[in-house]
Amino acid sequence: MKLKKMRVFLALELPAALREQLGELQGRLSFLGRGIKWVKEENMHLTLYFLGDLNTEKIQGLYSCIEDTPRLKSFRVDVSGLGYFPPRGKIRVLWAGVSTGSLKLQSLYTYLGDALQKHGFYIQRRSFIPHVTLGRFRTPMAVSSELQAGGHLQPETLYGSFVAREIALVQSVLTPAGPIYKVLRRFPI
Repeated sequence: MKLKKMRVFLALELPAALREQLGELQGRLSFLGRGIKWVKEENMHLTLYFLGDLNTEKIQGLYSCIEDTPRLKSFRVDVSGLGYFPPRGKIRVLWAGVSTGSLKLQSLYTYLGDALQKHGFYIQRRSFIPHVTLGRFRTPMAVSSELQAGGHLQPETLYGSFVAREIALVQSVLTPAGPIYKVLRRFPI
C-alpha cells in the first residue's frame, strides 16, 4: 500500500495587515510588467525550511522533531527593504527582507536544521536569508537597474512588523491557479 504524501514546509505566518502592506508594494512595482508572477497576499509567509513530499508517517516524526527543538522567546520581526535572487545576473525572485529579528531567525533556522538532521530529515543547508517572496519572474530578468533607479531597493523602508510566536507546518497543494496553503499544525517558538 502506497502512503499518501503531502508537500510541506515550515514557516512563520504573517499578520493580515503586513500582507496587505506587501500587496500594496506589489502594486507599486507593477512597472516590472507581466513577466512576474506575484505571490497572492494570503500566501505570503517567511519560509524556514521546505521539506518537499513527506508521507504521513514522516510528518508524524516531524511533529516530535519540532517539539524537541530548543525554545526561543518570541521576538519581533521587521520586514523591510527589497532584494532579489540571485544576487548577480538576471533576477528570478523578488522579495522583502528582514532587518530586526534577522539574528533570531538565523538561530531558529540553525536549531531547526540541527533537529531535522538529527531526526533523519534531509535538508539542504545553505546560507539563510530571511525574506518574504513577493514574486517570481517567469523568465529571469535584468531589472535591478530599474529597481535601483526608482529607489525601490532602500533597505531601511519598513513595510511592517510582527512578533514571531510560533512555527507553522504548512501543506502546499499545487493547482493550475497557483498553490493553496493549509496550516497542518502550529508549534510555539
